[in-house]
Amino acid sequence: MVTADALFGTPSAAQIRELLDMSRATMLYDVRGEPAFVLFKERRLEVPLAQVSPTAVRAVLAIEDQRFHRHYGLDPWRIGGAMFANLRHRRLTQGGSTITQQLVRKSFLTNAKSIRRKLKEIVLAVRVERAFTKDQILELYLNKVYFGNGLYGIEAAARGYFDKSASALELDEAALLAGLIQAPSAYDPTDHPDRAVARRKVVLGQMVEAGFIDEATAAAMGDKPLHLVDGFKDAAPGPYFKNYVTRLLVDRF
Repeated sequence: MVTADALFGTPSAAQIRELLDMSRATMLYDVRGEPAFVLFKERRLEVPLAQVSPTAVRAVLAIEDQRFHRHYGLDPWRIGGAMFANLRHRRLTQGGSTITQQLVRKSFLTNAKSIRRKLKEIVLAVRVERAFTKDQILELYLNKVYFGNGLYGIEAAARGYFDKSASALELDEAALLAGLIQAPSAYDPTDHPDRAVARRKVVLGQMVEAGFIDEATAAAMGDKPLHLVDGFKDAAPGPYFKNYVTRLLVDRF
């Protein structure tokens, strides 16, 4: 019964294609072309994969799914490695989900820990891998994932934490953002800077393991001071003006 539910109780092919449509923020500009404020249900500034720093992409792959380009939605090696790590530490320290599995969970499922939900996740991940290219899946993931502080997607995170675009992220910044994905609240650099820096070192270590950087570079970046700049702090006009403009936009569009 559980297997049948996993096979037939999942979103249709048309619904899977709707992954391309996600809530995003609307940036409004003043008469000088400067950002005025942002309207959003989820603060997300969607960007194509080509506009994300390759360093940031590698950081995410290193910590979340090193075999992303070699599996078809499910990675038995990752699952086995996670089980071994959890048994060794006698607690849940790692998950075995691929980036594709995380994407379908965030889009269609809940975080409930059940066999039924896991089977649905596996089936959907395989179907998503057939419906999209690897670059499309990675782009969807990077634009959908939550980075804490109300920031959805890597572009909003880059602006919210460092006041720069995702294309301009440097290694230490990329590693810090990649480290937030697992637990945005626990590693929030604004509230828990020490945890965020420690997590950054974990990501850098994984980048060494994946062959993306060398140990000397990881050591140097791991010791860099944390420097946060909120790129959205100035985009907050008076509430009356913002509400007035919002009503105009709703009436017109």
